[in-house]
Amino acid sequence: MCATDQSGNRKSESYINNEDEKEADYRIYSVLSYFFVLVIIGIPVWWYTTRVYRADLPIEEMYKLQSNRRINKDFGILLSLEYDILISLVHPDPAGLDIDIKGEDIDVNLQPFLKLLSPIANFVVKSQWLYLTELGYQRKNDDHYVLRERQLPHVISPLETKLWSHLSPRPTLNLVLYFPHCSKPLYIHNSKNERVESNAFLSPRWGGIYILNPDKNSCENKLFQPDLERVVSTFVTQLQSLFKMNGISKEDIRALKISKAEEIVASTRRTLNSLARLLSEINSIVISDEVGEKISIAVENVNQAENFLKSGDVDNGLKHAKISYYYSEEAFSDPSLLALLYFPQDQKYAVYIPLFLPIMLPVFMSLKLVKRWYASRKLKKQKEE
Repeated sequence: MCATDQSGNRKSESYINNEDEKEADYRIYSVLSYFFVLVIIGIPVWWYTTRVYRADLPIEEMYKLQSNRRINKDFGILLSLEYDILISLVHPDPAGLDIDIKGEDIDVNLQPFLKLLSPIANFVVKSQWLYLTELGYQRKNDDHYVLRERQLPHVISPLETKLWSHLSPRPTLNLVLYFPHCSKPLYIHNSKNERVESNAFLSPRWGGIYILNPDKNSCENKLFQPDLERVVSTFVTQLQSLFKMNGISKEDIRALKISKAEEIVASTRRTLNSLARLLSEINSIVISDEVGEKISIAVENVNQAENFLKSGDVDNGLKHAKISYYYSEEAFSDPSLLALLYFPQDQKYAVYIPLFLPIMLPVFMSLKLVKRWYASRKLKKQKEE
């Protein structure tokens, strides 16, 4: 009887031990499965799904594109591949005098000169009439009124508020033709109080103003027909000064192309270098494939432009310089670069760590049970052997 009881107890204990071992195995497997799902799978998936997509960029080449060329800010217009030329005809006394001239006629006569400049930029010519608009800061001097050279910058500011130059995304070159009152002829005087022969002045990066006084006969007949050739000649001279041209010969046009190409290349190099620094310092900026392609095209073409210019091929150098400038500006101003600018890495951790940490702590603490379980299994095998 005792032997039977002892044998039964041993079987019962053996069964219980086997059940305990199976249950322990299930627990360990459960811990390992949680660890595998959360750590081996979960963290990489979280990292991949929350990462910022960044296309491959030629960063090293972009860093090398450091421009050593200084920008001449003293005189000149804004760098662009397109410009608006706004012809403004300002008539303060439309009731007292009729003006027989059209902005379209000035446009037609400007086209031959603008065609010479077409390799460096595209031009859109617009015209407008401004009535009952005066030029301020006039002082009477005997039989006429005077604008002194030091007052000229103050004339532009009130006039510019009535121009349409701010309605275009392109830089605007203003060409203003002002017709004074018949009773108030207006002349520009220099620092020596002498009349300026051209009666016109130029403002760098803005444009020019030409003051054209009606003659006595026109005032008596109340009809003034300006000399179109003289008006166009004055505006052409002002545009030449804005583009830093000495003339319109082939040598002058070639010199303009070289200067423009070098300026474009220098600007492109600065833009790409700044973009490389920006994208390297802020890792949360998205770099789409489209932006990456634009940058690659810009880098490739700016290098080609420099090679062509060094070899003396000005036309191809200018062509590739314009392409590189266009794509570099497009990449730099692409809206997608701001997609995750305000969601940096530290904020990403601050959002997700409170979610992962309560789940991960029990899992990591349970790894001690795995270690004990592995040690006991190893010891059991040694005993059985």
